Amino acid sequence: MKQHIIVPFDNSDSAREALHVAIDMAQKYKEKILLLNVQSKFTTPHTKVFFNDSDMRDYQLTLYEEAIASGVRLLEESGIEFEAKLLIGFAQDEIFKEAEHQQIRCIVMGSRGHSAFVGSVLGSVSQGVLYRANCPVMVVPSK
Repeated sequence: MKQHIIVPFDNSDSAREALHVAIDMAQKYKEKILLLNVQSKFTTPHTKVFFNDSDMRDYQLTLYEEAIASGVRLLEESGIEFEAKLLIGFAQDEIFKEAEHQQIRCIVMGSRGHSAFVGSVLGSVSQGVLYRANCPVMVVPSK
């Protein structure tokens, strides 16, 4: 049964570092990479007044395409089998749900480098995924 590596990707330095690590892993184990980008729902009473659902979806898609462009380029150059996917919602939740529904060997994600204290106060996607994931999670710091 083929397994996959999830890489949440937002085009940050740490996300690009994580993608390089995941590409190395995928080449060694002949696995597919699921490149995920999570966009906010933008569903508040105020946004609903000014924007319709189609406009919101178009905006989310634009943000997604901008965020993953460099990751897709790296993956195409590597020759690794991959799928890029837009998820809508709260990043920790969406990454966790995707990992539950796929044949995932591990999640490889970047860290923004916050201390444990700052992460606990501000919240951290990587900490949330580490806490909830049902598979190994590798958090890669930026250089």
